[in-house]
Amino acid sequence: MRLELKLALIGAISKIVIFLILFTIVQQMIDSLALRHTEKDLIKMKDKTMLTVRKIGIKSYLDAEQDSAFASYNILKDEYISIKLDSKVIPEQMTFTQEARIIEGEEFDYRILIYTFEIDHQLYTLEIGKNIQLIYSLDKTLKSISVSIILIVLLITILFDLGIFKYLLHPLNRTIIPKLKTVVNPETFNYSEIDSTTSDFVYLNTTINELMHKVNDILKTQRKFIGDVSHELFTPISVMQSKLDNVLVSEKLSSETERFIMDQQKQLMRLQHIIKALLLISRIGNDQYAKNDTVSLRELTDEIISDIEERALMSNITLENRIAEEITLLNVNRYLIYILLFNLVSNAIKYNKDGGYVKISHASDETNFFIIVEDNGIGIEAENLNLIFNRFKRIDTNKEEGQGLGLSIASSIVAFHDAKIEVLSAPGESSQFKICFPLKNIK
Repeated sequence: MRLELKLALIGAISKIVIFLILFTIVQQMIDSLALRHTEKDLIKMKDKTMLTVRKIGIKSYLDAEQDSAFASYNILKDEYISIKLDSKVIPEQMTFTQEARIIEGEEFDYRILIYTFEIDHQLYTLEIGKNIQLIYSLDKTLKSISVSIILIVLLITILFDLGIFKYLLHPLNRTIIPKLKTVVNPETFNYSEIDSTTSDFVYLNTTINELMHKVNDILKTQRKFIGDVSHELFTPISVMQSKLDNVLVSEKLSSETERFIMDQQKQLMRLQHIIKALLLISRIGNDQYAKNDTVSLRELTDEIISDIEERALMSNITLENRIAEEITLLNVNRYLIYILLFNLVSNAIKYNKDGGYVKISHASDETNFFIIVEDNGIGIEAENLNLIFNRFKRIDTNKEEGQGLGLSIASSIVAFHDAKIEVLSAPGESSQFKICFPLKNIK
């Protein structure tokens, strides 16, 4: 999940918590306000009723037959007023209660003001009630309005936060992360500063630049060391090889000694191959090769098949070239592309089955061109797919030939041409190496 979405989500969760707290508080406040408002209305009605009673007299309110009670309610039964004679009350007392009353056979819940008073030495009880359904309706309306307002404000603030976070993290998302995602070689890394008022991002970018400089220096030192050591080793190895050749030619040796010397020569030759491979990797890493050749892919693959055909015949392997005549590679190094494809075809032969095949073909999509080297050999186990490009890594140690550098060289050449290499394999059935070139390198 992207950082701005996480921040917006955290902000949204905190706002929802605040919303729930506010909702609870607002609900209690609305309940309290609705109740107080109702009680104020009841008190006003009580005052108005008592003023009328004192002005026109209590007798006008009482039942003419009973001379002891009075009751009045509106047509909707939202309010009612009753006055009754009561000898067991203390005058000038006012209380509120919430009770049910039966009016014309129907039961309603009311908020009731009960007031006791004395007129002409007689005690009376005044009841004024308001239907609480009306109170609840008002309460519900106010709650709905408040919830809607809070939800709208919550949504607006979340969207606003998302926009703010996106703006604040723009240097990270549009500058720093793309720089890191596109880095292939520290030497081609974009070391530019970022335009941001956020000191943390400026510091992060500066730190990354310094780190990439250090990585670049380390890699340069490593490549130089490998190149220097490999170059220096050539001289003593050549001297030793020459002396062993002289011994074999100039002296009469026993068969055992001759076999021993030949074994040493074989080891020296193997060492020479390793040094040459390391030198090649070092030179590729140091960009010591130009990329200005225009190469007919069909001619190049035909040349590779011609050079390796004898070895394929010895292993009873069929080589098939399916590259079209008109395909041309642009801005590449022919020598390195030859080594790349030669190593892949050589490996396909080495790890194939008797009577197997090796096919070189091509494919393309909207953005890439693919050179595919496919075989029906022993395949590669899934756990080894990520290891085959490591230096000196040999999956099948039963094979005597090879030093485990062929695919490492291939990987270096692919990276040198800003390409990619993918491997698909079914153990015991087939392997497919797919080199992916940008279309700009293809005509």
